Amino acid sequence: MVIEDTSTIVALSTPSGYSGIAVVRLSGNRSLSIVNDLFKSKQKIEPRVATFGKLYDQTGYIDTAIVTFYQAPNSYTGEDLVEISLHGNPFLCDLVIGACVTLGARGAEPGEFTRRAFLNGKIDLSQAEGVADIIYSSSRSAQNASAKLLEGQTGGVIAGLKLTLINIITLLELELDFLEEEIGFTPKEKIINQIENLDAEIQCLISSYRFGKMVREGVLCPIIGPPNSGKSSLFNAFLQEERVIVSPTPGTTRDFIEESISVGGYQFRLVDTAGIRDTADAVESIGVAKSQNLLNQGDLVLYVLDSSDPLTMVPRPHNKQNKDKTIFILNKSDIADRANLVRLKKQLSGRRYFVSSAKYHVGVHEIAAGMVKYIKTFHKQDEPVFITRLRHNEALKKASSCLKAAIQSIKTGNPSEIIVIDLRDALEQLDMILGKTTNDDILNNIFSNFCVGK
Repeated sequence: MVIEDTSTIVALSTPSGYSGIAVVRLSGNRSLSIVNDLFKSKQKIEPRVATFGKLYDQTGYIDTAIVTFYQAPNSYTGEDLVEISLHGNPFLCDLVIGACVTLGARGAEPGEFTRRAFLNGKIDLSQAEGVADIIYSSSRSAQNASAKLLEGQTGGVIAGLKLTLINIITLLELELDFLEEEIGFTPKEKIINQIENLDAEIQCLISSYRFGKMVREGVLCPIIGPPNSGKSSLFNAFLQEERVIVSPTPGTTRDFIEESISVGGYQFRLVDTAGIRDTADAVESIGVAKSQNLLNQGDLVLYVLDSSDPLTMVPRPHNKQNKDKTIFILNKSDIADRANLVRLKKQLSGRRYFVSSAKYHVGVHEIAAGMVKYIKTFHKQDEPVFITRLRHNEALKKASSCLKAAIQSIKTGNPSEIIVIDLRDALEQLDMILGKTTNDDILNNIFSNFCVGK
């Protein structure tokens, strides 16, 4: 795949604002000539050599700068690419970009540099998505996952699955070529076994998406419970600041507030919610409904109970999923009666719980460690990669469906040319992940989420 747009593009690649340094980037066959018209130096600009000099536009001197030239195809985009490093002043950067446009460049679209790298075969589409992910990663686990995409590890695994599938297709198509010859072909039972093994590998990747999604987007962690159980106090304790007003009056939290924290290399999106109870207050009832919705949507739920109240009861789970993802917090242990704690612990037998006093930050570290332990249960250490993007997950699901259809087709006794149709459909889905078969709508959606200059 080679890029059709031969225009030279320019953009600021570093964040806008005042800083010690800023980088203006150009890509395209006129990059070097445009920069040579702006840049004056005692040394000639050579590939991969940082050259010091001064920048001028039609009005006069702009700034001192260092220019680095990357000659095609040995550049990020696969085209001639020039990076101009100058002082981080937005006004100066605008002057340089304006001068480049005057000399024939055009402003780059969001993600256009990386899009050109993809179209010129420098990276596959999963690596391009890794570029965006690593820029926006906000935890160590997210950065590691992004690096696997960027370094091509995820693409390598998909490419391996693709090769296996191509080999299976080849076996079946050989039958078509030599159908009238007296040649022994691979037994259909063996081909079914090969397809089933391939599907099993794909299923492992599909099952890894739940963990991957939490790593990439953060773990949605609503703090749920009855009014006045100490949800807001626990929220503040995690943040180590008075982010939410705490009141002894039940029902004071009407809407939810979300903040992120990093624990053990994972990002947790904590949500302080309205207390769950029956209420005639119209505004409070809306908050309660939102809390119920977050209870179902959350990746991990912290269910806070007032252990000092003798009337507190452990709620029954609405379904198994909510039961499995819930950690109970027996809060207000500093004023709780010992007998009441024993009673609640007995009710929580077999379920995850911690005892805490959010007011005095007691037990908070233990809760955080329990949260990390829960998230790690979704990732097998022997799995080299996991899926972090919905697009990849959907493509794998479709590929799996095609493989199952091919198995059924074999068992039904269909000829090889019919079986191959389903297998080629599965192959196309794997190619969608790598970007070998991708329509413009998908590309536009992916690269529009990049920042300008990348």
